[in-house]
Amino acid sequence: MSIDHLVSMLGGWPEYFGTAEIRHGEALLEHLRRRKFVDELAFGIVVRYAVHRAAFDRISWEIAEAEHSEQAETDGHQFLSAAEQQRAYHANKLASIEKQLLGTPYERAKAGQDVQTSFMDNLLSGAPTDAPAGDNVRSFPFQPISRPGHG
Repeated sequence: MSIDHLVSMLGGWPEYFGTAEIRHGEALLEHLRRRKFVDELAFGIVVRYAVHRAAFDRISWEIAEAEHSEQAETDGHQFLSAAEQQRAYHANKLASIEKQLLGTPYERAKAGQDVQTSFMDNLLSGAPTDAPAGDNVRSFPFQPISRPGHG
């Protein structure tokens, strides 16, 4: 199954996504697909990751260009510039998202994600086993998932 087909089954990329966001999202989805750790919740997190990663790369490029052209703000290097603060914000967001998605099995078990969903198996086999035959089954990537015992 191709990444494009998987993305279309999960609802597609948001309309505001550019090529940088799509490229980052597809790379992470490919990794998660190999680990069989893709479901609706993971796709929503991948979308957030792609947004922050593209912004981090764009701001890093702007900082590098400003340093090379020597138009960077000079404040005695005691404080971060506005662009450096934005880059640090995106770096912190990326670290927490990567920990959620790429954590070890032990970390996922601590977070209550010890059982993998069968979402990929359902995608690869066709229709989910609990859906009546002939129904048009569609997944919704941003649908909230309830925790066991909480409703």
